[in-house]
Amino acid sequence: MRTYARIYEGAVAEIFSTDGDMAEMFHPDLVWADITDVTPEPVYGWTAVEVEGVWSFAEPVVPAPTDAELRINAIAQRDALLAAANEKTAGMADAYIAGLLDADDTAMFKTYAAYKLDLNKIDTQAGYPATITWPPLPA
Repeated sequence: MRTYARIYEGAVAEIFSTDGDMAEMFHPDLVWADITDVTPEPVYGWTAVEVEGVWSFAEPVVPAPTDAELRINAIAQRDALLAAANEKTAGMADAYIAGLLDADDTAMFKTYAAYKLDLNKIDTQAGYPATITWPPLPA
């Protein structure tokens, strides 16, 4: 059994194993490279280059996220953490203002208030958005 990679636009588009004759099985316009003995075996998406009849393969290089993408991801994570914190303290703000919370609830409310404040200040950290020190979730 031989294993082949179909190459399309310089990348592995398909992996196929067969004992059959590829030339008889597929249209001649399709480009197939025998990868039976290639180590590591390329997978879908790897780049493929042919030089003088010899194929070489490489994992695709994933570009580093842009500053804008890092900011979008950071804000999305911050907003999710804020939403979870807001659920924990739902209705407590009015009760706190009115003095209706007991000592344990007051302590929890203040801890979450400080946590939410820290979440809203992540963009002031040195290294933001590439490096973020997320505040610890209140216990």
